[in-house]
Amino acid sequence: MKNEIKDKNYWIEVWNRFRSGDQEAFAVLYNLHIDSLYHYGTNLCKDDAAVKDALQELFLELFLKRDKIKIAPENLKYYLILALKRNLIRKLQTERTFIRGFKNPVDFEPEYSIEFQIIEQEKDAEINRKVMKILNQLPAKQKEAVYLRFNESLEYSEIAGILEITVESVRKQVHRALKTVREIIGNNPIAIYFALFMKKS
Repeated sequence: MKNEIKDKNYWIEVWNRFRSGDQEAFAVLYNLHIDSLYHYGTNLCKDDAAVKDALQELFLELFLKRDKIKIAPENLKYYLILALKRNLIRKLQTERTFIRGFKNPVDFEPEYSIEFQIIEQEKDAEINRKVMKILNQLPAKQKEAVYLRFNESLEYSEIAGILEITVESVRKQVHRALKTVREIIGNNPIAIYFALFMKKS
């Protein structure tokens, strides 16, 4: 990941420069997060224009309120994802396009980066089909929790804040998703990959 290439001191320096009004530092933060935020936003809302508007407003507000934001640099991704989700919900509700524009949580349809890694490593088409089917059939909370955990590498506490549930509930959601994969795939390397990823927390 991009933010893993640099050390913590680098990002603290970038963050401090940004809070001082440095536009180059702002551009660094924007470029670091914009792709994943856009991808997350389009999983929540099928109105592409609304997502782009929300992102523009999000980063404008971030810049204008930079000296008032009390977060650590390493928590910026969590802050932005949560703010984007709230912005989209508020925008779509205000414009009375909730039913048209905002997907029912049951319809949350992320593209898990882990899927593509697995497909590259595992050529068994039948197993890949099963994994895709499992992920697509997960309950709404599990889908989003797994997405935020695997794709965005967020901590359980951060996911809890975004989903507005307890940390323990997040752990249960991700654990259940993992258990579902294991029950169907068994000891296949794909299931092992999920298990190893889970142990990172």
